Amino acid sequence: MKKIALLVFCFFLLKGYGQVNLVPNHSFEIYDTCPYYSNQIYFASPWFQPCIIQGNTTNSSSSDLFDTCSTPGMFGIPFNAGGYQIARTGRGYAGIALYSNGFNSNEYIEVKLISPLIQTRKYCIEFYVSLLNGSDFAISNVGAYFSQDSLLSNTYYNAIDNVSPQVENPTTNMLSDTLNWMLVSGNFIANGGEQYMTIGNFHLYNVSNVQNVSGGSFAVAYYYIDDVSVVDCTGVGISEVNDDNEINVSPNPANNQFTVENSQLRINVIHIYSVLGEEVFSQQLTTNNQQLSIDISMWKAGIYFVEVETKKGVVRKKFIKSTKY
Repeated sequence: MKKIALLVFCFFLLKGYGQVNLVPNHSFEIYDTCPYYSNQIYFASPWFQPCIIQGNTTNSSSSDLFDTCSTPGMFGIPFNAGGYQIARTGRGYAGIALYSNGFNSNEYIEVKLISPLIQTRKYCIEFYVSLLNGSDFAISNVGAYFSQDSLLSNTYYNAIDNVSPQVENPTTNMLSDTLNWMLVSGNFIANGGEQYMTIGNFHLYNVSNVQNVSGGSFAVAYYYIDDVSVVDCTGVGISEVNDDNEINVSPNPANNQFTVENSQLRINVIHIYSVLGEEVFSQQLTTNNQQLSIDISMWKAGIYFVEVETKKGVVRKKFIKSTKY
């Protein structure tokens, strides 16, 4: 089938931070062939499952791709074989089993980053998951592992438990929501040279943190995945702000509203950017304001960056929108 689009890497630059999302095809929008059956994550190039049988990753894939182009009730969006979910953004998302009851047969998705990570730089990671309606189980164990080489293995879908993910969802945060998209996020300092990211559960089934959920029909914890981002966030945060330019962002995390305040300096302009570098808010103040309250009730959950222009220069801070709209 003819490609519907060229694989174009879109770089979102964040003013003042130089942030770029290093994940190609980060929301699974671009595909070679419309998914028509299970096991076709490799249609969303360059994503693949790190399992190689019969000489390639195609024959060994069990991780899935969903798209609005597919037949409803199979691997379409929003209706598909296991449930119902609207893409968080765009038209596509991935799907993997993070836990199989009684078996060490976790699924993973892997991608080569646009460029290798740089030693001692801090990277902020985000992706979103939603539990399949038909799952018998929910799980907290999902993370992202970064490596210099691919985790390609010659075994059939075995759990990868010999590495420790640099970013992992807290064990206290059970990912049991089938209606909304749930944020998994974190940051780490790179060793340098990491150029592959693998997403999945890096624990054996008998030590995974699992919860039974009612109404399921599949003995797995299966999740949709969307909007994956890896950005260099070195220097972003409280540590970069000088004491005489201190701004306060509260509450942080915030649910419906937060306030930006600087008791020492007049705030001239405020910009707010998403983790992907998109400007989501901008306001120029004409009066001698030292604080501004902003309604964020309709914003998506995730990491945001506040940039405040004052008479002494630019001050920046990070804040988190903690609940979904």
